[in-house]
Amino acid sequence: MENGKDRKNRPEAFEAAVKYLAASPRSEREVRDKLRSKGYRVAETEEAIDRAKEYRYVDDEAYVRDFFEYYGGKYGRKRLIYKLTAEKGVSQELALRAADEYLSDEKELEKAVSFASRYVASKRIVNKKDFAKVSAFLYQKGFENSVISKAVSSLCDGASDDDDPTE
Repeated sequence: MENGKDRKNRPEAFEAAVKYLAASPRSEREVRDKLRSKGYRVAETEEAIDRAKEYRYVDDEAYVRDFFEYYGGKYGRKRLIYKLTAEKGVSQELALRAADEYLSDEKELEKAVSFASRYVASKRIVNKKDFAKVSAFLYQKGFENSVISKAVSSLCDGASDDDDPTE
């Protein structure tokens, strides 16, 4: 437990939250976790978050929108939703709603085909049997199985069935 003298020297929870948010946008849970890790009590933390919400310094909907704009081209739908819910603490409902709004099925497929094409070119994959690697790569990027199979099948059409591409 800290004494009164230490508390006087410590910045107010709201000031600490603003300082944390100055570096980059954060979700509500990230701010809450940061303040709690700095030793602020629950009441101080909640008051600081409420005040930050009033100033719109903390806004999970805006955070999710910015998150999809920045990371939307880097990962598939499943991974984006996981990052938002498990890592950033955004509600599942908000993450799913945003995924539906920002990532249409067509966009998701286009993105998967683009990732797969670049992977195939960089690894020089020419045989159909090697396309399992492409599927694994897309899975790691967070694409759903239905999208992966469509993307891989669209690329497999030009691949050979041979084991040796030099024959």
